[in-house]
Amino acid sequence: MQDHKANLTQVSQSLSLVGGRKLSYRARTSTLALAFIMALSPVWLLWSTGAALSLIWSIFNSLSHGHGVPEFYDLMAAFYVFLISVGIFAVYVCSDSKLVFDGETIRLPSRFLFELRGRLRRPWESLRIVDFRDRDGSHSRPQHMALVFDGGASVPLGIAGMKRDDVKELIQAIQLLAPQAEFYPALVELELELVSGFDAGLSATLHPSFTQLWEDELAGRFGSTIFVPLEPGAVLQEESVKVLGQLCFGGLSAVYLAEQKDGTQVILKEAVLPLGCDQSLKEKALAMFAREAAILATLKHERVAAVLDYFVDNGRHYIVLEHIEGIDLRRFVREQEAQPAEVVLRWLSEMNDILMYLHAHEPPVVHRDVTPDNIVLARDGHLSLIDFGAANNLVGTATGTLVGKQSYISPEQFRGKAGPQSDLYSLGATMSFALTAADPEPLTKLSPEIPDDISDDSLLIYTGLVEIIRDLTEQELESRIKTSAELKGRIEALKAPLPVAAASMRSDQ
Repeated sequence: MQDHKANLTQVSQSLSLVGGRKLSYRARTSTLALAFIMALSPVWLLWSTGAALSLIWSIFNSLSHGHGVPEFYDLMAAFYVFLISVGIFAVYVCSDSKLVFDGETIRLPSRFLFELRGRLRRPWESLRIVDFRDRDGSHSRPQHMALVFDGGASVPLGIAGMKRDDVKELIQAIQLLAPQAEFYPALVELELELVSGFDAGLSATLHPSFTQLWEDELAGRFGSTIFVPLEPGAVLQEESVKVLGQLCFGGLSAVYLAEQKDGTQVILKEAVLPLGCDQSLKEKALAMFAREAAILATLKHERVAAVLDYFVDNGRHYIVLEHIEGIDLRRFVREQEAQPAEVVLRWLSEMNDILMYLHAHEPPVVHRDVTPDNIVLARDGHLSLIDFGAANNLVGTATGTLVGKQSYISPEQFRGKAGPQSDLYSLGATMSFALTAADPEPLTKLSPEIPDDISDDSLLIYTGLVEIIRDLTEQELESRIKTSAELKGRIEALKAPLPVAAASMRSDQ
């Protein structure tokens, strides 16, 4: 039991769950009693408040005439205080819509106070059953998901009351943090139709850095499919790699937190080719996958997630990646909002140095997936690049389907011809996201709007950044910044601005 708890602690820390995750829950219908209280609360709260004020006024008048306070008034005052307190508590219970969990516990919304017998926070280890069966026993398209805990306490969560990606995240958290819980029926028998969205702000998976693997073109649902993800505890490659838990999965791909024989935690990317794909495309995809994985395994850069191994096991293709602890750029910007120009310039410089290293190889190593999801802000404050597009490219080549985040894909990569300049385009789009905290418009020359409330010193840097982003996201290769070396020169020139330039620029506007 202690080993199990220690393992869960490691997993939760790796998945950035220590601080807790909050999911929104909106019940379609409350219980009759709570709905009645909620509906009438404005009436009796105002009435009781008015009556209480009237009582206070009567007491004041009585005291001002030297009559003292009758015992009846004491009783009435206590009654009104109690009534108002009950009303405030009822409103709080009805309005609480947050489902919060971390690596150790899950806290359900207060509306389930009675179902949970007063204990809203429950340890994951107490979860026994996740029941998708509706009252009539059907489960083809379930509308509810009942969580059953020790002692029989049951919480009926309406699936329609949660965002699709929140339901997906909750299911993944249960699989990872409550492996003892039994699903009725099994997930592969369900048709929940939880489609992944293009907005990664909505796809808040346990580790959103890897949502790129399952876009709408390939991601489907928790339903019957030829691809069933590995369960925690599965061992691969002659027991040299053990799966600790699923981080995310979609129609043909999955990402796992895994552990090697020496106890090192790694990221395991899995891709499965569909049975019906064209044989010539399949052979081409496999050859490209083996060649690219071999090249990636030779990369040695402290800011690039190392490809430790690649192999085929039971017809599935795997890449083993170094696990870099930190927070991905998307989540960081979503939580901290748009970043100052000085910070974004430093990020641009660090990421360009990484791309310069990759593109200097012969032939150049093209990442193909430079997005906020695949850039990690490590504990030392510097950026690292993770999650190469090799596994994505394997599936995309075999199926003739584009895999990638549309807001960050260059026009030529969209047409299937990615090159070093494609990474530069994606880098420009990523820096636009960092400046604005919004996904850029796909296949567009970007020009982030300059805020009005920035200082003169920041204005020069911000304006220079916008010009660089424009030149990085040119739609034609001939007009776009050609190389990382050229970009480095532009960055260095911007790092040493003349103080007077900002003032003159302000006057020109």
